[in-house]
Amino acid sequence: MRIGIMLRAYDRPGGIGIYCRNIIKHLLAHDQTNYYVLMYSNEEHVGTYNHLPNVEEVYLPSKNLFIWDQWQVPQVVKRKKIDLLFNTKFSLPFLSKATKMMVMHGASWYVKPELYPKLDILYVRMAMPIYCRIADFLISNSDLTTQDFKNILGVPDDKIETVRLSFADYFVAVDDPEKLRVVRKKYALPERFIVTVTSYDPRKNFKTLLTAFAKCREEEDVKLVVVGKDCHKYADDYDLDKDKLTPHVFFPGWADQEDLPAIYSLASVFAFPSVYEEFGIPVVEAMACGCPVASSNTGAIPELTKGAALLADPFDAEALAKNCLRLLQSPESAKEYREKGLERATHFSWDKAAQQTLDIFSRHAQS
Repeated sequence: MRIGIMLRAYDRPGGIGIYCRNIIKHLLAHDQTNYYVLMYSNEEHVGTYNHLPNVEEVYLPSKNLFIWDQWQVPQVVKRKKIDLLFNTKFSLPFLSKATKMMVMHGASWYVKPELYPKLDILYVRMAMPIYCRIADFLISNSDLTTQDFKNILGVPDDKIETVRLSFADYFVAVDDPEKLRVVRKKYALPERFIVTVTSYDPRKNFKTLLTAFAKCREEEDVKLVVVGKDCHKYADDYDLDKDKLTPHVFFPGWADQEDLPAIYSLASVFAFPSVYEEFGIPVVEAMACGCPVASSNTGAIPELTKGAALLADPFDAEALAKNCLRLLQSPESAKEYREKGLERATHFSWDKAAQQTLDIFSRHAQS
């Protein structure tokens, strides 16, 4: 079978990009039988897999997303005689005759529309039902997302399946003192801190986190480290000086993926009061690194953690602070949730996700 994969999301930061890069890596590691045509929107990636005999890489140069999806990709599908076309995020060519599959990374545009610009909502509500209709099959990142699309858009039970995301293999607890020292120095990390790995996005609910942190400071000498692209903008949005928090909140910016395990391992607590996560990769990363988690009880977080984290209403700063303080002040609680998180993390695997995806390809391929 000839499989075409749309990799316009390969460079994306955050969960979609992490999924895209990891699922391709593990699909190709598992499958030496099918022939793959990888389609990039960034020429720099051509050659990434040129050592594999069953892989061909194609650069599609258009910067216009509609032209890329609806004109350039179908041309490659036709020219390369592709049997199955797979997009690692939502959108598909309308007119391609190949079997078409795409990944649904969440339905929060429908569930929490107040968190998105109105034009984004308009586009998604016009386009998503069409894409779901023309797709032969849909892959979802969590049971929550699967159920959302069944309930909201009426996707049939036999047209969608959950394939959970995971974390890279190097997300393990770091106990090497030298590595921890190097990472602490590189990002100027304080001695004792709560960490969040997030983005500059209203869905991440920074206001509640900041309020909860201020309450923690009333009882404990602890800092807050906010890792993520553009997160320094939160300092402009919220008056840290007003609550005398400026010296206690650190914005190291985007951290290299390979450094994140050490950052999680250095932290006392991972706090993540997101309003609505359809998966929440940082949560499983933190658990895999043995960092106790205090997060929100909404979205897919309860599904992911299954009792391995302390959860609270995302807008209840008092409850979040209480959970963080429990992990900060009680060595027994910190140990308990560290061990629960490590055990729960064993249920997530990119190898498992890749094998499940290959099984879906096989079941739905054109004969």
